[in-house]
Amino acid sequence: MKLDKKTVRTILLIITFAVALFTAAQNLGALYLAVRSVWNVFSVVITGLAIAFVLNVPLKLFEERAFYGLSEDRRPLVRRLRRPLSIVCALLITLGVIVILFLVLLPRLMETLVVVADSLPGYVERLIGWIEAQLARFNLQSGDLFNIEIDWASAIDSFLDGIIDRFDDIIGTATNVGTSVVGALVNSLFSLIIAIYVLAEKERVCAFARRVITNFLPQRASGSLVRIANMASETFANFIAGQLMDSLILGVLCYIGMRIFQFPYPEVISVVIGVTSLVPLVGSFIGELIGAFLILITSPLKALLFLVFILCLQQLEGSFIYPRVVGKSVGLPGVAVFSAVLVGGNIAGVTGALLGVPICAMLYSLLLEALDERELRGGSPWARRGS
Repeated sequence: MKLDKKTVRTILLIITFAVALFTAAQNLGALYLAVRSVWNVFSVVITGLAIAFVLNVPLKLFEERAFYGLSEDRRPLVRRLRRPLSIVCALLITLGVIVILFLVLLPRLMETLVVVADSLPGYVERLIGWIEAQLARFNLQSGDLFNIEIDWASAIDSFLDGIIDRFDDIIGTATNVGTSVVGALVNSLFSLIIAIYVLAEKERVCAFARRVITNFLPQRASGSLVRIANMASETFANFIAGQLMDSLILGVLCYIGMRIFQFPYPEVISVVIGVTSLVPLVGSFIGELIGAFLILITSPLKALLFLVFILCLQQLEGSFIYPRVVGKSVGLPGVAVFSAVLVGGNIAGVTGALLGVPICAMLYSLLLEALDERELRGGSPWARRGS
């Protein structure tokens, strides 16, 4: 049987992909080191591009809605103000949400810590009384257990001697931590600057990338790559919008439920639950722990009931609301969204769960296009035979 050139090319591509995949699987350690080296060199730029992509969502909203009238003004200076004003508003909205979150959450956390410090002696006394009562039931004496004499002078001297002996290590650790924190802040600032530059000149950046692709790749490959890149940009933007909408719905439902069941601090905890739910898998547990800790001092029973309530709410949200809201935004069926989160989480943890839905949406769109193209050509031999 003689094969045409297209079939031979397809077979060669499949064989090449299989060989590359097998080679990568056999050298995962070297591949990880290579990816880590590339990340260490380009992390600031990659982070800046990621920030620009996220900020582009509110930027487009301001450009197309709030400041759209500026583009029709006759004065060139006024028309040029449309992009800078949109960038400033997008930055102010994003940073404002973060600042408001901290301003609302930190005072409540500090207040809770003060209450914990004031209530700790009473909790310790009640715990000792409970232990003594339990020991008395078995005719055991607790005097030796709670009347232990501690030589505080010797203990403090030993503690200070230990600090002096490890002074160099402590200084080195503190220096490394301080350097890491300062380095992270500086890198974040540089990434934000890169994001602002990219947003200000995003049309020029996209045009340059398109020129590079079309001039260094074959026409068919460059067209497919540009189409996939546009699809990826639209899919990820819709995914971010859907994720934000889902977090907003979860926060509102949490506030309504906490008001109904009369849990304390409904405003703060609802904001925490909504914000932390943006991080798949881990974020929900972080929000639960923070909320339970805030309620714990007021009433341990209510803290336990809150955990039960929020677990039920998150099960409802993860099984029904999230697949519908996010799935509708990226064009995926609900079961596909649910499966993408689970499979992505199993493959790459939090990152996989976060990227699983948009990647699945892209593959789903490409599959639909391939099916439509194949059906326009007459379908497969099996389909024709079945009809």
